[in-house]
Amino acid sequence: MKKKLGTLCLAGVLILCAGACGSKSGDKTEQTAQNNTENAVDANNGESKESADSSETELETVKVSEREDYVALQDIDISTYVTLPEYKKISVQADKPKVTDEDIENYINNNLMEGLITDRAVQEGDVVNIDYVGKRDGVAFQGGSDTNAPLKIGSGSFIPGFEEGLIGVMPKSTVDLNLTFPEGYKNEALVGVEVVFTVTVNGIIESAEYATVTPEKMEALGLAYKSKEELWEAGQKAVEEQAESAYQTYIDNAIIEKLIEESTITEIPDYFVEEEVQNYNNYMNTMSQKFYGMDLEAYVAAAYQMTMQDYNENLKVESKEIVKQYLIMEALRRAEKIEVTEELLNKFADEKAPSFDCTSGAQLIEQYGHSTFRMYMVQDLVLERLRSLVTVEETSDMPETQSAEESNTEDR
Repeated sequence: MKKKLGTLCLAGVLILCAGACGSKSGDKTEQTAQNNTENAVDANNGESKESADSSETELETVKVSEREDYVALQDIDISTYVTLPEYKKISVQADKPKVTDEDIENYINNNLMEGLITDRAVQEGDVVNIDYVGKRDGVAFQGGSDTNAPLKIGSGSFIPGFEEGLIGVMPKSTVDLNLTFPEGYKNEALVGVEVVFTVTVNGIIESAEYATVTPEKMEALGLAYKSKEELWEAGQKAVEEQAESAYQTYIDNAIIEKLIEESTITEIPDYFVEEEVQNYNNYMNTMSQKFYGMDLEAYVAAAYQMTMQDYNENLKVESKEIVKQYLIMEALRRAEKIEVTEELLNKFADEKAPSFDCTSGAQLIEQYGHSTFRMYMVQDLVLERLRSLVTVEETSDMPETQSAEESNTEDR
């Protein structure tokens, strides 16, 4: 799970989490929750990835948006709730990150130096990249397959015999592992069941350090770069793009914070807050079942060590701030006469779906809820307009970039 998942705000900016439909990630808070949950799962008979076969179901609640008295955000009299400041005269400050050689080298080491070696057999302690399909009576069973999965041999992450069966296998080879699910396995329906895992070892994961890597080592790892110069250029480009993206986010943060500070909110409809809580909880229920095989209440207990009542009370407080932001963004959309139709919304969702690892825009909208995703689009369009209207002062407390010529040129 990632970044304050789904509906929550980070420094004033409404965020949806890329990868939400098919993967997990997180900021420090969510990563801590994820670690807590994984520890709880590990403690419960050590269920591993291939056993996650629970269904993805939503909480059994009637959607707030289906109530008879529901009025969507786009249909309310926005002037009843929001008075905007003279937003075209707003002036904000934003730090522009400076890219250093240290940043570039760290990025290279963390992101570009990992590859797959294929010239030796798998050994105990290796981390391998594998594809596998588990079959019961010749039929693939749910949760028993994956591709490009990393696995440390000897970690005990998979059922007995799985990891041991890969020792001595050469990369690019495929083996069939005839295994039996052991006593005490969390999914009782599989205890004692004989299965066959067909496993392809894509390679043995290995990494190097930029400071000492040679062209020969880069080739052995299967990296796309033929020289350290190419590697450096790729790292520099990526870090500079990240810095520019961060700068634009800081600008957006500053604009939104200023708007919230100077706008007048006379009322926040309770049902909008309820809808945000509901959308977020439905999303979290789906994710907790998808990745951990537990419902939302069990996930909250494991990840946050709190009751659902306390969890929802905290969520209501955060959701109220989000709705405040929604109201301001909706008022700005109308003031700037920015059109948002269902046709445009669906097109926007289809364009965004791949970056969220969703198969379609419809899945993405369903994942977050219509109102939440609509406001994601509204904010995106409003901020795009405001960047050309407000005055931005570039600031930085960071050191100037050290030139490539001045640092470790002999290593490149």
